[in-house]
Amino acid sequence: MSGPSTREKNISLIGVGRLGLCLALVAERAGYHVLGVDVLPQYVEALNERSLKSNEPKVMEYLKAARNFRATTELDEAIEFSDHLLVLVATPSTGGDRHYDVTQLSRVLMHINTRRPRNKIITICCTVMPGYIANIGRALLGDCENVQLQYNPEFIQQGNIIEGLELPDTVLIGESSTYGGDLLERLWRSFVRNPDQITVHRMSPESAEIAKLALNCFITMKISFANFIGDVADRTPNADKYAILASVGADSRVGSKCLLPGYGFGGPCFPRDNRAFGGYAASVGIDPMMSRATDTYNEKHATYMAEALLAKNLPEYTFEGVTYKHPCAVPIIEESQKLAVAARIARAGRRVRIRDQREVIDACRMEWGSLFTYEIVSDGKHVGSEVPNGTASEFGGGKHQSEASFTPPRSAGTGDVCHEAALNALDPRRGTLLDSFDRTR
Repeated sequence: MSGPSTREKNISLIGVGRLGLCLALVAERAGYHVLGVDVLPQYVEALNERSLKSNEPKVMEYLKAARNFRATTELDEAIEFSDHLLVLVATPSTGGDRHYDVTQLSRVLMHINTRRPRNKIITICCTVMPGYIANIGRALLGDCENVQLQYNPEFIQQGNIIEGLELPDTVLIGESSTYGGDLLERLWRSFVRNPDQITVHRMSPESAEIAKLALNCFITMKISFANFIGDVADRTPNADKYAILASVGADSRVGSKCLLPGYGFGGPCFPRDNRAFGGYAASVGIDPMMSRATDTYNEKHATYMAEALLAKNLPEYTFEGVTYKHPCAVPIIEESQKLAVAARIARAGRRVRIRDQREVIDACRMEWGSLFTYEIVSDGKHVGSEVPNGTASEFGGGKHQSEASFTPPRSAGTGDVCHEAALNALDPRRGTLLDSFDRTR
């Protein structure tokens, strides 16, 4: 596999929110010229002026140092800039049979199709259900000439995205052709910091769509199994769950990663991917009993944890570090299992206090309201008393950011948990997220 040509060193990223921006910045640092596309004019301006404020680690550092990255609101410019377009728009959870809302992704493909570009490779990097590329994606590009559609989902954690991109265990490429796969493999090998440790798996897009969900499902199954063993050990006199699981994980056929007892799995990826894969299995006539059992036990484990804590009969229960994983640099609480346990205790009539950073408290109040009492901390230090009615950000004094900087909605173009905030924050002159590429050119 030879090195990239000069033209191949140009890539266009459609959707440069949290994940897309991180991918753009690591590619730029590796020598690529990157054009990002987003629909929020103020956000694009902040990227180009390098005034963006982000709590995602390394983003501000990498952005300020970037010399060959810029952003635009114009899709036509991105199509002209590069023959390789990577799409990283939101595919949030929907529940039901669809599992992922691919409205934004499909609309982007339709907008590309109206331009009828030639000789392009389009890589979808956001999560989709198996069969999307074959049954929907390719059909939406039917008027294009020699345009290939492929799949390259990332395995990262919100709050540690750049580290995950630069130090991956595996890279999954659902290639449309050998040339398309080569483009992606060269891109990844240019910016990873562990080239001798990663494995690159190239396969059909249909296989990659399944593999992405299957990997996350196996991890969730392993977490639920570890907690199942831990719960059994907790009810067995003189049994040590940590010693038990350490011995199980020492077997090379099992491995010790994700095999510790503790809180269950949560966040914007694991739960939805597990359910989505189960839904897909059922759609092709396979009983998803393992996916179903994994999800069921994850909920049951939270109940067991709450029961154990309630048995202590404490006057107050305090929970700290309540994001979906701990530690986490971003205020994402989606399906946080620590909060799931806290809610069970509060609904049993006990007083529950949540202590965390201001942004996390704001997120908790928006989801849980008055179920808990709240306390703002900063770097582990108490900075405010109980938060009365109103958002936590109203208390503690001072502005959160300078008026000269711009902090985008948490999900602007990324597909994480608050995508509605991005819709609500759009510049009204630009229309909605879904029709922004339709405006007169």
